[in-house]
Amino acid sequence: MVGCRFSRVSPPPRRWARCLLKSQGLEIDQKPRKKRKKDQFWRACRYLAPHRGLVAISIVCAFVVGAAFTGGLGTLLPIMQVLIKNGSVQDWVDRKVVEDRLDVRLLDNTHEIRIADITHKHDRDYNHFKTGQVLSLPGAPDGPGGVSQLLSALSDPTRTTVPVNLDGQPATAGLHRAPTHLALAHNLSQRMPRDPIKSIALILGVLVFLSVFGNIVRFFQEYLSEKAAILAVRDIRHHLYDHALHMPLSFFGQKGTSDVTSRLTQEGQSLQEGLKSLLGNSVQEIIKAAMALGAALFVSPQFTVFVIVFGPLMFLLIKKFGKKLRHTARAALENSAALLGQIEASLMGLRVVKASRAERFERRRFRAMTDKLNDEQLKIARLEAYNTPMLEVLTLIVVCAIVLYASYMVIVRHALDNTQFFFVMACLMGIGESLRRVSKINNLLQKSNAAAARIFEMIDLPVERPRHPMHPVTGPRGRKILPPLAREVAFENITFTYPGASAPAVKNVTLRVARGESVAIVGRNGSGKTTLLSLLPRFYEPEQGRIQIDGADLHEVALGSLRRQIGIVTQDAVIFPGTIAYNVAYGMPLAKRDEIIAAARKAFAHDFIMEKPNGYDTVLGEHGAQLSGGQKQRLCIARAILRQTPILILDEATSQVDAESEHLIQQAIESLMHERTTFVIAHRFSTILSADRIVVMDRGEIVGQGNHQDLMNTCPTYRQLYERQLFAA
Repeated sequence: MVGCRFSRVSPPPRRWARCLLKSQGLEIDQKPRKKRKKDQFWRACRYLAPHRGLVAISIVCAFVVGAAFTGGLGTLLPIMQVLIKNGSVQDWVDRKVVEDRLDVRLLDNTHEIRIADITHKHDRDYNHFKTGQVLSLPGAPDGPGGVSQLLSALSDPTRTTVPVNLDGQPATAGLHRAPTHLALAHNLSQRMPRDPIKSIALILGVLVFLSVFGNIVRFFQEYLSEKAAILAVRDIRHHLYDHALHMPLSFFGQKGTSDVTSRLTQEGQSLQEGLKSLLGNSVQEIIKAAMALGAALFVSPQFTVFVIVFGPLMFLLIKKFGKKLRHTARAALENSAALLGQIEASLMGLRVVKASRAERFERRRFRAMTDKLNDEQLKIARLEAYNTPMLEVLTLIVVCAIVLYASYMVIVRHALDNTQFFFVMACLMGIGESLRRVSKINNLLQKSNAAAARIFEMIDLPVERPRHPMHPVTGPRGRKILPPLAREVAFENITFTYPGASAPAVKNVTLRVARGESVAIVGRNGSGKTTLLSLLPRFYEPEQGRIQIDGADLHEVALGSLRRQIGIVTQDAVIFPGTIAYNVAYGMPLAKRDEIIAAARKAFAHDFIMEKPNGYDTVLGEHGAQLSGGQKQRLCIARAILRQTPILILDEATSQVDAESEHLIQQAIESLMHERTTFVIAHRFSTILSADRIVVMDRGEIVGQGNHQDLMNTCPTYRQLYERQLFAA
């Protein structure tokens, strides 16, 4: 469409699309910003914006699931304290409170309180303790009982000093104020039973509650995330389908319909799986890993920091495999689209395949294409299969390094006790499991990224008419509304070449047709008849010349106002799934039943329609399989009659009509030809002779025009066509 401009945000079309643009006279506004393919999945995520409410609730639920998971891990600390050390939860909590209030770290020993290190957490040092000193409570027995009494006294929030024995010498221990979380933990522990079995039972009850609650919330999180993904992909499919309907016919001539079908179905499903995983498991696992990491950092920051330094190495490996997987997945999707086209073509042309005894050829071609697709799928399988063992070996090496460092901290430095070590390891195991799942999700996201790239590759291609607000007079983007035909249709020096063709299909054609005149265009196959008339509704754009209606250049008028004036009946009768009435009134949803019946009567379709079980409400299947070729063609003629357009194009409209009803259809066409400005492409001279003027084309040029007798005397091409028709008859 000459003069059509596109916004700078659209990515540039591919090389073959540029050829289409050049042939269509399209131009792009300024230099567009290049968009990398790897950004396409995140571009698809923008379609989640209208459903951000669902996404927000899903993310909140993911945080709740992560908190429940981390809380479940937190129950391991008191359980291990009871089982491993045969102590009580109260003593374990009191020990943590005392360490913070005294600004020290104590040795993990239930028989005495010995200072392992000075932590220097607080600005002021009340006690000036030294490493290795032993604290005891004056008058308290030795052993676990005395230790419990001392811990209870030192953790009492109402006391700021406690008299103690320091290496057997009387002293006073100054106490800092306990932080809020430790004070809360102290209060909770005091309400727990001191009996080990009852304590474990209570903790396990909390664990079960957290698990049940977390899984209930997890159900809502996964359901809402999948719902958001489904709705987003629905919107993407709507956008893609709407875009496909407005693309030039030249695109489908080169790429075919199966490629678009694949992008709408297979790629859409793959993208949906990716969005579902991103919002569901991916967010959930990342939040769980982050909360588990936070818990580990809280318990032992030094040990946890040592562990997480291995994270970047894991990330780089996952990223490397993801890149390879994305490229392979894209190739697999393209091969799958080609295979879909092969299946569609062979099954739709099954009669020709059988008649030509080409089953063996089609079978070999199908197997070759499936083998190529299988190669890509096996490559994906190899990458996915190699990914897991490689990560497991790397994880084993990392775990060995962690255990060795933990042994040093526990045995040599006494900077980590047993329960802390096992808790941190449990947190890290949870983090590792989450990362393992995320790595698998990453593979799925890479496949979705490839699918998104193919979807947006098509969405980014220019359309024949961009969407702009409609003005009642000037049309979209300032284009004029074309009024109904009043004088003539004029083709002036029209030249058009199909993309990739070596010669023009139409060359220097000039033709004027007055309002109400019927023109029959004849010529050999490939002479340019259909191409010339395809330029009138602007299915294609001429390279040179212009087409005018009442002096208005078609490039300067709104496309919708042009096509509303043109009715077309093609050689291939197009039937849509739906009722017979729906097919007759296709594109005119407000048409009344009386108008539909009147149009069907004029096309001599009413009688066979009423013979159907439900008459006009009979539902037609795929391609109207219940109808004969002539019946389908008559429905298409009725559709053109109902539209009452001032311009009518009949492209071999009677080619599939049987001889018995041909004269009836001919009468209907003749009445139409006298009511409207009509262009007729036909090989049957019974149709051609009823036209007001005959135009003869050969090799894209007009070689003669006039009435039948004049052309028989002056145009050898027409005379040969006529003699062949008579001979064939």
